[in-house]
Amino acid sequence: MRTRVTKKAWFGPKRQVGWGWSVASWEGRITSAVFIVLVVGSALALHGTTRTASLIGLLVAFVVVVLLTGDPPGGPGYR
Repeated sequence: MRTRVTKKAWFGPKRQVGWGWSVASWEGRITSAVFIVLVVGSALALHGTTRTASLIGLLVAFVVVVLLTGDPPGGPGYR
């Protein structure tokens, strides 16, 4: 079983419909907000392949943060 690098989970398994993660703490909310601001900012400021590379890099970085600070993904049918 994987252990996270934080004492408490920033992201936890989804509680409603589907499979994945949901925000579980204020740190997760801040992380998600910063991610959204960076995605919107780079989408507005950059063009072409630079924009695409930037968005892919931000998405990969966000998923890595979620994996390192969250509990395993899941959903209502996966517990």
